Amino acid sequence: MSVKVCNDVSFKYLLLFILLAILLPFFPMIYIVVAIIPLLVVLLLKSRQHSALSSSLSGMSLGVLIIGSLAILMEYLGYEFPLYIIGASISITCAGSAAACVIRVRGGRKPELDDKFISATSSIGLIVIGALTACVMAYWIIGWLNVNITLSQLFFLALIGAVTGALLESIPSRTDKNLAMILGSFMIMWLFASFGYYVNFDHLSATFIFSLFLAYLAYRFDIADVSAMLSATLLGVLIIVFTNFNWYLILITFFLLGGAFTRYGYDYKHIMGVAQGKGGVRSYENVLCNSIIALILAVAYGMYHEIYPQFGAVLMFAYLGAVATATGDTLASEIGETYRGKPVMITNFKPAKPGTDGAVSRLGELVCIAGSVIIGVLALVLGVIDLPASGPTTYVFWMLIVVLGGFLGTNFDSLLGATFQQRGWLSNSGVNLVATMGGAFISGAAYYILSGHVV
Repeated sequence: MSVKVCNDVSFKYLLLFILLAILLPFFPMIYIVVAIIPLLVVLLLKSRQHSALSSSLSGMSLGVLIIGSLAILMEYLGYEFPLYIIGASISITCAGSAAACVIRVRGGRKPELDDKFISATSSIGLIVIGALTACVMAYWIIGWLNVNITLSQLFFLALIGAVTGALLESIPSRTDKNLAMILGSFMIMWLFASFGYYVNFDHLSATFIFSLFLAYLAYRFDIADVSAMLSATLLGVLIIVFTNFNWYLILITFFLLGGAFTRYGYDYKHIMGVAQGKGGVRSYENVLCNSIIALILAVAYGMYHEIYPQFGAVLMFAYLGAVATATGDTLASEIGETYRGKPVMITNFKPAKPGTDGAVSRLGELVCIAGSVIIGVLALVLGVIDLPASGPTTYVFWMLIVVLGGFLGTNFDSLLGATFQQRGWLSNSGVNLVATMGGAFISGAAYYILSGHVV
């Protein structure tokens, strides 16, 4: 993609889609969808000539066609569809990606994400410009349609939509970036718009800056790449907004321990052929597959713990069990792989080569417990576990619940690795996702049962 094409996409052709978003309040979606179809056909034919501009615009056109068709279907079924979300997602994709492209070009680099500093800078530019233009566009649309939504909530939706768009742009994929960005930002904004969740503007701004700052530090110290930086930012914003700062500190502890111990004995692990690739730098896949269950539980806690207080503690312990599993599994892998003895397979206890999926060692089991204990202690110290205690035995009881989830969840990870992963049914990331789900279930169920409830 040349500089000229970048500027054309930024300031000329993508303005057509901005104009389309401006006209959303005045035309039924059926007319917009019908108007997009011939444009899409022409652009798809031109994209076969490998024109970057035509391909980019065809992705945008297809995204608008899909979202518009969905809007028509939902309105036909009697659902009040949020048109302002469509306008916001178009603005994020057009204005945000245009700003990112300009930042990369003016930095003396190619428009593609090929330089780590420039790509991080351009991604931040995408978030800022995308969120601001999305707010303006959405405010324009709701002004004409008289939609009942606060400015604080609007900014919250625009911000998470922009961060999601930047994340999708940074992920290597064969899918058209514009198509992925418009659909991804639209879906996450629609999801949280349906919650009707109110967020104070000052609190949200401080949360975003803090989360981005921590994630950027991890990026600069080669703990995370750009996609991991953006994933961690999105996690931070959502977890702090729906719970509080201390819940996020628990998750940050997992990332810090994982990043630190990835470098523990790295030369030895490299010689043995079991070291993390890319020098141990984490990607979005590492971040999300270890944290998505914790994120879902944190959002659920924020939404429902006051409405259903009897389940608030269950969700909280499930969150801690998921983080304890991710922490225990990471430490067991990174430290356990330096074990000089012979690990054994978890399925039959026969000797196995270090780094084999499903292999466990005494050192790995011990550090798994230690990692879970760290999460449990922090949860008590930071007040994440904020239940009334009747004495020291209560704290021990809570600690054991967290450690139980982390320990069993980590060994469940090893079991999945020895079976599903070795047979090619699950990837390593898939195993991590299912294992954290298992650890969350174990801790949540253990608290529910052992605290006197009957299932």
